[in-house]
Amino acid sequence: MKLSHFIIGICLIFTCFANAKGVMAQEGKASVKISETGNVYRFKAKYDKTKTKRVQEYMTERLKSTGFKFTNTQLDAKLALTGGINFYIKSYGGELEMKFDKRKNTADDFTMFKKICDGIKDIVEKD
Repeated sequence: MKLSHFIIGICLIFTCFANAKGVMAQEGKASVKISETGNVYRFKAKYDKTKTKRVQEYMTERLKSTGFKFTNTQLDAKLALTGGINFYIKSYGGELEMKFDKRKNTADDFTMFKKICDGIKDIVEKD
């Protein structure tokens, strides 16, 4: 009996922490995670939905040479844009995930992608 109460307590605590993380992003507190391995650069962000348009406009501007427009879109796709840059993107209101495979892109594309991620981070973390 005591074991079942303990397990229920642990589950409740875990649920509270999981919900708190989602609420933080909804209340305007951004969460940005950048990770890099030998071959992959990952960017994940959760932020206030009101900043979505600004993020999309920034990405469109930074990648305007490709002709792709990120504004007013929800994506879950691997993109191969004009100019040769390739990456995975999952983008919904208040959430953005991107994955860049260094083996499928040039060093210049990687430098540009990192700068884009830094710019997005600045936008979503700014009050």
